[in-house]
Amino acid sequence: MKRINCFVGYGQIITTVFMMCSNNIFNYHLLEILKNEKIRTVYKAKDLNNKCLAILKISADQPMEKLTLLCNEVLTIRRLKHRNINNIVSCFLYKQNVYLTYNFMCFGDCEMLLKNVYTSGFPEVVIALILKDVLSALTYIHHEHYIHGSIRAKYILLSPKKAVISNFSYCQSFISQGEKKTFIYGSTVGIEKALYWTAPEVLYQNLSGYTEKIDIYSIGITCCELANGFQPFKDTELTYMYIEKVRGSPHLLLNKNSLLENQGSLSTDYTIKRIARDVIVNKSFSEDFHQFVEICLNKNPLSRWSASKLMTHSFLKQCRNTSLLHQLKGEDILNIKTKEHEIFCDGQGTHNHQPNDTIWIF
Repeated sequence: MKRINCFVGYGQIITTVFMMCSNNIFNYHLLEILKNEKIRTVYKAKDLNNKCLAILKISADQPMEKLTLLCNEVLTIRRLKHRNINNIVSCFLYKQNVYLTYNFMCFGDCEMLLKNVYTSGFPEVVIALILKDVLSALTYIHHEHYIHGSIRAKYILLSPKKAVISNFSYCQSFISQGEKKTFIYGSTVGIEKALYWTAPEVLYQNLSGYTEKIDIYSIGITCCELANGFQPFKDTELTYMYIEKVRGSPHLLLNKNSLLENQGSLSTDYTIKRIARDVIVNKSFSEDFHQFVEICLNKNPLSRWSASKLMTHSFLKQCRNTSLLHQLKGEDILNIKTKEHEIFCDGQGTHNHQPNDTIWIF
């Protein structure tokens, strides 16, 4: 109960901002479960106006540090308004759960698409379209003196019109006590798995600190993830990953050229048995794409381009005269059902409202 009371205290700080949609759980009809994890569930739902939304339900019965991260995320998104940021529409607390509602992104996240549709990686033009929107969001975020801190395929969502970035739990600000800092210190990640996308200067944990250029490094890792169909350094030890990043070893876009450069064998961090060699041999990426990734993954953060400069790179020229809708319409993405999907029976998506039920709105 102490955790609930503390969260309600946070709610009073961030009150009355999210009024674009109903702050009453009984005004939503839950249609299906899109993702189900231990302490959080994502639903597809409709409101009273028959508009599709995504509702994230998070258990409030968890350690205070995790609730603090959630509150920080809500507070941060309050301040950020951009078409390529997955903004929270409304936020409220009901019983033992926190509910966050978002606009529904019908194609889902890129990690899910890599697992179920583009199992050997996205086409290059689709990657360019995704990155164009992600870089637009990062340009805005960096201009507002923030670091996102956790760019990866899992946190990039797609719709026919655009890509948006989500998960601002580890977002950090350069503004502290009214003054702008030049560098930020400490870790940006809270879980071990996130280290695979982390820039080497964060892993150093030294007095030099880091800047918004860590997001650019994560863009480079995400490029490899989207192109190859799996995360870089998958199934390798963290120590090996750390050494490779500190050494500044290049991360490969897997295609026929990378096989030739490595004399027909893949480097150990990319040795994944489920990736057929003939798939890699038949893949080809442009020189512009290779150069784009190399710029992002430069060991020296000063040599990495800013997000705004990357938007001028020739790699993104292929975005002209096309769109995500045009590129993805041939795939039956809307009908993809993962093992986490669960369709609600009639009436299961509605709640029995009791007179004494309390809904905390914030």
